[in-house]
Amino acid sequence: MKISFIGAGNLAEAMIHALVNKLNIKNISVLDENEEQYKRYNGLNINFIYNYNLSEILNGDIIFLLVKPGNFAKLLDDIKSSGLDLSDKIFVSTAAGISIDYIENKIGQPLKIVRTMPNTPVFCGRGMTALCKNERVSELDFEKICGIFKAMGEIIILEESRMNDIIAVNGSSPAYIYLFAQAMLEGAVELGFNEREIYPVILQSLAGSLDMLINSGKMPGELIKDVASPGGTTERALESFRADDFTGIVKKAMIACAKRADEISGEYN
Repeated sequence: MKISFIGAGNLAEAMIHALVNKLNIKNISVLDENEEQYKRYNGLNINFIYNYNLSEILNGDIIFLLVKPGNFAKLLDDIKSSGLDLSDKIFVSTAAGISIDYIENKIGQPLKIVRTMPNTPVFCGRGMTALCKNERVSELDFEKICGIFKAMGEIIILEESRMNDIIAVNGSSPAYIYLFAQAMLEGAVELGFNEREIYPVILQSLAGSLDMLINSGKMPGELIKDVASPGGTTERALESFRADDFTGIVKKAMIACAKRADEISGEYN
């Protein structure tokens, strides 16, 4: 099985390391217009394509399209211009908001396409990836694609109609957590703690809380009650959150995220 990557950035790096180190896949090729990106793969036995040779990279059995949405239309035009019959290839897209139909119509021939939405924790093997496919992708081939993403974390299989909404839940959500951690850090510093000394305390509190969410068998509301004694310090903090409509702020942000994905779909489709 020959696997090709168009785009050699952070996500490609995470995926290639998973393919090489966890799945022992050896026949991997990478193409990027910025050939400086190849330096990040020093020590890996993979094939680098130079001079933007699309015909060579499109020789793969599975072709990952890992360019940013802003560069996606040009890439699809370039693929179309190659004039190659690509009907036996499996294209895997990670671009937010770009539909399967758009990719197929833009390239201009019937294609096997898997649309995915991974998140950045794939870099440490704890990612969450949503996937869907068109009817031309066999169940066996889809299992292969799912297996690649399982090597980097967990997966969920959805109808394509949910792929924009899921971005608010998994794709963008790590940034919400990082923002919360940053806010805690700034609050601790305002209380007089040294930033470097207190940061590990915040990280362990977040990690321990996540472990409780995963392993306690309790829903978030139950765990909140376990921490918050009536009239106590936690209850006072929660009252402050409620006064500022913390839950509403998070919901509003998630809706804005999904709406932006719909806007991107409209721009392309």
